[in-house]
Amino acid sequence: MDLKSEFSPLKKVVVATPGKEKERLTPKTLYELQYAEIPDLVELKAEHDEFKRKLAEAGAEVIDIREEVKKLSKEELIDYISSHSECKLKLDYLDVETLADIAISGLTFTEAVKMGLIKDYIVGEDSDLCVKPLVNIMFTRDPGMVMGKTYIMGKMRWESRRSEPELLVKVLKPERVVKAEKGYFEGGDFMPLGYGKLLMGFGTRSSALGVNDVLPKLVELGELDEAILVRLETPEYHPNKGIGHLDTVMGIPAQDVIIYYSYLDSMKVFVYTKSGVKKVEKPLREVLKDYLARDLRVVFIGGGEYYTEEREHWLLASNIIVVDNNKIIAYEHNRVTNKLLTEVGIKVITFRGNEIIKEGGERSGPRCMTLPLVKK
Repeated sequence: MDLKSEFSPLKKVVVATPGKEKERLTPKTLYELQYAEIPDLVELKAEHDEFKRKLAEAGAEVIDIREEVKKLSKEELIDYISSHSECKLKLDYLDVETLADIAISGLTFTEAVKMGLIKDYIVGEDSDLCVKPLVNIMFTRDPGMVMGKTYIMGKMRWESRRSEPELLVKVLKPERVVKAEKGYFEGGDFMPLGYGKLLMGFGTRSSALGVNDVLPKLVELGELDEAILVRLETPEYHPNKGIGHLDTVMGIPAQDVIIYYSYLDSMKVFVYTKSGVKKVEKPLREVLKDYLARDLRVVFIGGGEYYTEEREHWLLASNIIVVDNNKIIAYEHNRVTNKLLTEVGIKVITFRGNEIIKEGGERSGPRCMTLPLVKK
């Protein structure tokens, strides 16, 4: 693992191909599993396959969690499933491939009975979940992140995602791990800027308590010298459906270019160093000139025109993944923002994501679906 900055070329990345876990989504289970809408599974898989192909064509080594989990030992899988099961299951006779599928896709009470995994029971129904499916595992960005040569094991705000960080650590087996233990700390808010600098959002998904817990640990390891902290607040009527992570409102396609939602100008900004923290009385885009480039070019989402900006912000124009110098992968439907990026010298590789964007609790995009391990 070796990650220099958000805008460095992508060399190695973790994704998770969607599968059977998405079949668990019904109008009844959406709330429990903290999901937004029910996707078209065939189209969803096709869109994700196209995304993986474009990552590979851009030169990245693509690691798929769905395949990597099959490399865990039988004992590791049984231990993981048992610790997250609501039923007393007899798993010893199952093979590794079946166990790996249960770890991600979950297991219903009815399935467990048919498979002979559970015998002593009084009642149970199809909708009862012995093992909850990891319906959001496709968004590998949030449960883990890398800065320098250190892996940060996240701590998820949503209950339905809280086992994801553990599974990723079991699969990836990083050598040096910082574990988020307090509050919430998620990768969608975490943007390394290089040379010990970090841009971090908190408030809507990651929390102040998570920031207080993790950043001093990174300082102690020598990975972090300074952090810009942005207090995120959602402007929409539905707090859980507006601004989610920092990457839903801004992106960094190059060291001298940022994608920016103008509402960020109203957010509180702090700078944290070894000597303490101070509030900065400037908008984030002005603060970033001291960390990225004095001649920083700001591409406002939708060109800053109110209706276009609001629409393309909602459709995640800022949620991009940098694959090479001045080259990104983005959703094709954010046409105004993509055109503005090409005009400032950014090569925009697009793909269709009409089903993917329905995913998760607040909409999700290309950055959400990637956990970069090597970027330099």
